[in-house]
Amino acid sequence: MTDLIFACVSGFGLLALSVGAFGVLDAYHKRGIGERRVDWLVTLYAVGVTANIVAYVMLDRWYIAAPLALMLWPAEQAFEKRGTFKRRATKVDAITGR
Repeated sequence: MTDLIFACVSGFGLLALSVGAFGVLDAYHKRGIGERRVDWLVTLYAVGVTANIVAYVMLDRWYIAAPLALMLWPAEQAFEKRGTFKRRATKVDAITGR
């Protein structure tokens, strides 16, 4: 039963990560500057990587899941290039009075 759950979660994760990788590439090459679909694709990539990490931890293969966590770094960089987190930082600065 555990193998079946692993297969489903990992399969979903691999599919989401593969489709979402197009958004990461668009963000790196600064294509689709004003399009929200790129943000959604980068988020899909991050969800796919996280699903794979959860699947491997469930299977008690943490030594495979640990390096997979490094695959979240390109998603963070893609959001940085898109300026997604800058909008939130401005709101936080306005609240704290900086």
